[in-house]
Amino acid sequence: MTTIVPTAAVALWVARRHGWHVLPLHPGTKRPLAGCPDCRGGGDHTAAECPCLARAAGALCHGVWAATADPQVIGSWAGRWRTSVWAVHLGVSGLLAVDLDTHGGTPPTQPLNGEPWPNDAPPPADGIDTYATLAGLRSQAFDVDTLLTETPSGGLHLLYTAEPGRWKSSSGRVRDGDHAVRSGVGWQIDIKAHAGYVVLPGSTIPAGTYRRASTTLVPAALPVWLAADLVRTGHDRHATPTPTRPTPVTVTAHGEDRQARYAAGALRSACAELAGMGVDSGRNRKLFRSATRLAGMVEAGWIDRDQVETALADAAHTAGLPAGEVRYALASGFARPRTPTGHTAA
Repeated sequence: MTTIVPTAAVALWVARRHGWHVLPLHPGTKRPLAGCPDCRGGGDHTAAECPCLARAAGALCHGVWAATADPQVIGSWAGRWRTSVWAVHLGVSGLLAVDLDTHGGTPPTQPLNGEPWPNDAPPPADGIDTYATLAGLRSQAFDVDTLLTETPSGGLHLLYTAEPGRWKSSSGRVRDGDHAVRSGVGWQIDIKAHAGYVVLPGSTIPAGTYRRASTTLVPAALPVWLAADLVRTGHDRHATPTPTRPTPVTVTAHGEDRQARYAAGALRSACAELAGMGVDSGRNRKLFRSATRLAGMVEAGWIDRDQVETALADAAHTAGLPAGEVRYALASGFARPRTPTGHTAA
């Protein structure tokens, strides 16, 4: 019998004990391992339509959507990849993670999304401080009665059971020049749910080891107060959104020639369409395809790369795509530029 690495044994245990869907990650990047060439970067089909995944034979296509609770497949992966980093796919496992970062830096004036920071509270040092203050505002203590994982950087993952497929992922970030958090829950607080994953305890990366920080091995139910704040901040995928008109993206042509004007128009059109897309409408695939097309125009000198990446990222965030998915889709798209045709100078 093949001996598997300890982290793979943890993954196998939670799959058998809890029915969680797990998958191996690249030890250097903490990203899912690449699948077949036809599926990398999103391919021309969704994970639900993927023939590789439909065979249930252990294909690692479509990133986190390859996760499985099948012990036989997990054992096969463990024997083949020997990676020290494994993760649980949260959405399909009926889980939600509150990821509290400790990245340092200067906090914004208003670290909570849509909630005034208390006048008598000092500015937060990190996501742990931000979350503790939010809990205090709800007359709650910092939760230590659920499954906690300490990250190598000193951050925390709080894991809860939650209604499968209900909650959106998000990142609490501040745009350049802004003074308030306007997405997610709060500064350096990431919510990981529907299409998200977190690294399992015992996993080791170059920076250190993820360690269980709780006495319990079982996640608690999502607290009522936190669920209410998730609804308030727009994380409920089942809620009927208030129709909004996406803010038009500002795009300037890189020159006055025909190609530059065409590229600027293509970027505006791609951003307008992407920003207006809803959940489960192919947003990730649209972002990837737009990136490949516009990457070709960047290579041809028709438009600036920074402008393309910034505009597409803003549109994707407006559409509700998690920051990690946005970065991955843009990188994949720019790695596969499509040569533009036509529109030569007059």
